[in-house]
Amino acid sequence: MNISHALCSSLAVLSGSLLSGTALSDDIMLPAPDKKGGKPLMQVLNERHSTRSFTDKPIPVEVLSSLLWAAQGVTRDDPDYRTAPSSRNSNEIEIYVVLPEGAYLYKPETHKLHQVVQGDIRAATGTQDFVGTAPLNLVYVVDQSKQPGDFDAKRKQVTAAADVGFIGENVYLFCTSAGLGTVFRAMLDAEYLQRRLRLPVFKKVLYAQSVGYPSNS
Repeated sequence: MNISHALCSSLAVLSGSLLSGTALSDDIMLPAPDKKGGKPLMQVLNERHSTRSFTDKPIPVEVLSSLLWAAQGVTRDDPDYRTAPSSRNSNEIEIYVVLPEGAYLYKPETHKLHQVVQGDIRAATGTQDFVGTAPLNLVYVVDQSKQPGDFDAKRKQVTAAADVGFIGENVYLFCTSAGLGTVFRAMLDAEYLQRRLRLPVFKKVLYAQSVGYPSNS
């Protein structure tokens, strides 16, 4: 049985909710992102703000698909070209998608999610209380093996921080347009989170970003 195919089919039928509770081991193909519509850019820039209080409403898979594409999706035939720029087109930043049922690595080249951890580790993505109940936490990781070899340590640090910022702002703009709330976060225990995500030594946690439907309270 193709678990990922069956799950994706059921997600599409059940309003795209990712809260299935199914133990996964395969890549999950996301539906095609919606690249049309949305609010005008200048309106979105004016309305953009940080949100730290979310409802428990899950994010539909169709919305998650478009959000991840907006963050770092492929925009041309060459998969190295993304919605967010990177130093020398290295695409050294990876996005880990942390949901109630597990943590997944987003693969822009194929627009898939690959599960890396089963179970709810949302609380491990930061030191603030709300991260443990936010429907979605994105964790931004630098793959140091992809960084230019002629960069010294300081330049690698600076360029990685800039490249994460581009992705984070893309997420802010998408969320503002889609009626979602989000906040970019540096308050986290990077070493602990690296262990929980089972990352190799050449991959380092940089920042995180919580996403969900804003609470009115």
